[in-house]
Amino acid sequence: MTVPLRRRLDNLSLRWQARLDSEWSDRVVPWAVAAALFVLLAALALAKARSLDGTLDLAAYSQAAWKIGQGARPVVTVTTDAHVLAQQAAFLFYPVTLVTFVLPIIPALLLVQAAALALGVVPVWWICRRLANLRPGATLTVLFVYACYPVLHNLNLDGFHPETLALPALLGAMYYGLRGRWWPFAACCAVVVLARADLGLAVAGLGGLLVVEGHRRAGWTTLAAGFGWTVLCTAVVQPWFGDGSYAHVGAFAQFGSTPLSILGGMVTHPFEVLGRLTSEQNFQLFVVLFAPVAFLPVIAFRYLVPVLPLQFLYLVADVPRDAVFGQQTVAITAFIFLATAFALARIGRMGVEKVTVDRRVLGALLLASAVFFVRDAASSPYRQPWNWGGQDIVDYARIQAADRVQPDASVRTSPSLATLLAERDRLFVLEAGDRPDPVRAADGVDVIVLDDRQVPQWNDVEKQVFRLGLDSLGFQEVSSDQGIELFTRRGSESLRPPPGGST
Repeated sequence: MTVPLRRRLDNLSLRWQARLDSEWSDRVVPWAVAAALFVLLAALALAKARSLDGTLDLAAYSQAAWKIGQGARPVVTVTTDAHVLAQQAAFLFYPVTLVTFVLPIIPALLLVQAAALALGVVPVWWICRRLANLRPGATLTVLFVYACYPVLHNLNLDGFHPETLALPALLGAMYYGLRGRWWPFAACCAVVVLARADLGLAVAGLGGLLVVEGHRRAGWTTLAAGFGWTVLCTAVVQPWFGDGSYAHVGAFAQFGSTPLSILGGMVTHPFEVLGRLTSEQNFQLFVVLFAPVAFLPVIAFRYLVPVLPLQFLYLVADVPRDAVFGQQTVAITAFIFLATAFALARIGRMGVEKVTVDRRVLGALLLASAVFFVRDAASSPYRQPWNWGGQDIVDYARIQAADRVQPDASVRTSPSLATLLAERDRLFVLEAGDRPDPVRAADGVDVIVLDDRQVPQWNDVEKQVFRLGLDSLGFQEVSSDQGIELFTRRGSESLRPPPGGST
C-alpha cells in the first residue's frame, strides 16, 4: 500500500471515529447493532426450528410453558419428569411464558432468547466506552467479536435455556456495579440469579471484584447475597420442587451423594479433580472461549477471577457435552468480554479523553473472531444455514403423524418429533438402546411414534422384533410413512382419523 493511500485511509478512519465519538452514537449505535443482531439470531433460530431440528430442551420448556398456560403444575416429563424449577430454580421462566400467551410457544421462546442474546450488545458498548474509555473503532471491533462469538450462536441454536436471559443482565450488572449505580445493579443481579440458581456464584464473584475496586460495602453485600442465594436454592428450593434431593448430585456422583460430601470428596481426591479439569473436552472449551478474542482477557486477568469458582464446578461436573459448550458458558462469556474491554484499554494509548488501540491489534482481533466463528459456531457457513427453514418429505411425514395424535394422549416418541408433540400433559422420549425394548416403550403411554432414522443401530430383524413386541402388548401399527411409524394401544381413542379417511 502506498503512503498516500494509507494516509487517506487513516484520515477517513479518523473522520468516522470523530463522528461516532459523540453522545448521539452512544445513544443510537448500540441499540441499532442490537436490533440488527436480533433479526439475524431470530431468523437463524426460527429457521432451524422449522426444519424440525429442535432439541429435547426446547421440547421440555415448551411443555412446561404449555402447562403453565393451562394452569397446571409444570412437571417436565420430556426429560427429567420433575418440576421445571427442580433443575435450575429458573423462576425467570414464569414471566417469560407470558409471551407464549400472544405467540405460539416455540417461536415465542426462541424470540425471547434471541432478544436477550442480542441485548448484550448494549452493556458491552457501555463497558467499552464508559469504563474502558475505548474509542469507537475499538468498541465496534468488540461488538463485531460479540456478534460473531461462537458461544453466542451455539446458545441461540441449542434449543431454549432460561440462563441465556442472564447474559445481558450480568453484563449490565458489571457496568452498573463498576459505575456505582446500585439500584439498576441490584435489578440486574436479581435477573441473573432468577435465571439460574448457581449463577449466584457469578454474582458473588462480581461482588468480590467490587470489593477490590473500592466499593467495599456494596461488594460484600453482593458477595453474601449471591452465595446465599445459591446455597438456599441448593439446600431448600430445588429439593422442595424435586424429589427431595439436589438435582445435580449425579453430575458429581464420583465425589459424594450430597453437596457437602461432594465438596469433601473433591478435597480428598485432588488428582481426580485435576484429571477432569485437564480433560481434552475442557481444553477444547478453553479454545472455543478464548481464541475468538485472541486470548486478550488473560492480560486483564483480574476481571476473570470472579467467575473461576463457578467455572471450576462446571469443568469438574460430569454433564453432556452440549451443556458444557452451551448453557454453562453464559457466566464466563460475560466476564470474558469485560476482561477483553479492559485488556484493550491496557495495551492501548491514552489520548486526550479516550484510549486508542493499535489497528494491528484490532485487525488481529477481527481475524480471530471471523476464523473461529467459521470453525466453531453452530451457524458457521460450513453448516449451510441458508438451507435451514425448509421441510422435506420426511418432515411432512413427521408433521402428519404428530397431527394425528390427540392432545390428551400420553405419548412416547423419538426425539425428532418431541417439539411437535410437546404441548401435552404426558410426553416421554423413546430411548433407543442397542436393542429394542418394547416393554419399556409401551410403559404408561397410549401412543408410540418411532422415527427409524433415530435407531440406526437396529437392523431389520430388530425393528420387526420391536413391532411384534408392541403387538403382544396390545398395540397396533396404524401408519408407516417415510420411516415414521405410528402405534396406538388397541381400544384407545388417542388418534384422529387420517386425512380423507378413518381409523
